[in-house]
Amino acid sequence: MLPGAIPGTSPISQAEASRLTESVRIDVHTHIVPPDVVNGRRHYSRADLWFGRLYRNEHRVLATADDLRRSMRRTTLTASVAFGFAWRDPGLCRVNNDYVLEAAAASNEGSGQLLPFCVVPPDDLDFAIAEMERCRALGAVGVGELFPQGQSWNLNDRSAVRSFMDTVRTLGLILTVHTSEPVGHHYPGKDSTTPAAIWSLIEAAEGDVPIILAHWGGGLAFYELMPEIQQQAQNVFYDSSASHLLYRPDIYRVMSQLASGRVLFGSDYPLIRQTRAVRLAREAGLPAAELAALLGGNATRLGLGVNEGTEAV
Repeated sequence: MLPGAIPGTSPISQAEASRLTESVRIDVHTHIVPPDVVNGRRHYSRADLWFGRLYRNEHRVLATADDLRRSMRRTTLTASVAFGFAWRDPGLCRVNNDYVLEAAAASNEGSGQLLPFCVVPPDDLDFAIAEMERCRALGAVGVGELFPQGQSWNLNDRSAVRSFMDTVRTLGLILTVHTSEPVGHHYPGKDSTTPAAIWSLIEAAEGDVPIILAHWGGGLAFYELMPEIQQQAQNVFYDSSASHLLYRPDIYRVMSQLASGRVLFGSDYPLIRQTRAVRLAREAGLPAAELAALLGGNATRLGLGVNEGTEAV
C-alpha cells in the first residue's frame, strides 16, 4: 500500500489503474525462503509439522529470492507479492520475514519488484502485533499468507481475532489468508479453513481491511449472491493460486462475474511455474478487459505493484 493511503481504500483511481494495466502484471501469491531452509529441508521438516507435511517430499520445490527474480524475468512480471512459510515458531517467522524484507529492499524494476508481506503466528497475539509493527516500519505492505490450522489460530476466539484485525487496520496492511474448500478431494495443504471458518475475520475487518483469500476463497464468492454477505465482503479479494490443482478453467470466468474487480492473479510459486500460471489464465477465455484486470489491474487498484513515485489521483 502506498505511504499515506487510507486503509481499506484504493489509492489509485479506476481511470489511473486502467492506464497502468496494459503494462502491469502482478502475481499476488509467491513464497520464498532463505537458502538455509532450502538446504536444510529435513531439519525444518522436523521443526514444523505442516512444513514437514508439505515439503518433506524433496520433489516439492522450494524457492529463494533469486529463484523468484529469475522466474519473474522469464514471465515478464512487473511485481510479485512475496511471503515466507507460515511457521508456527515466532523465531522462524522473524527470520523468514527478515529475508523477505531484505530481498524486497534489494529489488528494482530491472529485476522485478518484490512486494513484502510478513508472516506471524496469530495465536501468539503479543508477538504477532509487535512483529507486524516492526515489519511495517521496514517496508512490509501486508501480512500473510497466514495458515490458520497450521498455525493453530483459533478463529472462534472473537476477541483475539478482533485485536489482531485492529492492528492490521491501524498499520494499513493487507491480509492474505489460506483457505480451503469444504468439499472435494484431499491434497497436501487442504485444511479446515473453509468459508465458514474465516467469516470471523471478515466480520472483524468491518469492511475497511483489504483481505485476500487464497485459492479463490474456498468458494466464499458463491455466497456473495446473498445480499448480506456481499455487503460485508466488498473489501474481500480472491486470488487464483493453485487453480490448476482444483478447478476447471471456467473458474476464471465464473469468479470474474461473482466478484468483479476483486479477482487477483496468484500463482503459488514455486508450487507452479509463473510462466505456466500466466498461460493458464490467458487460455481461460476471459474477455480482454477482464484478463487485464485479473493479471494486474485489480491488484494495482488495491495499491500493489505501484511505485512510490506514482501519483495517486
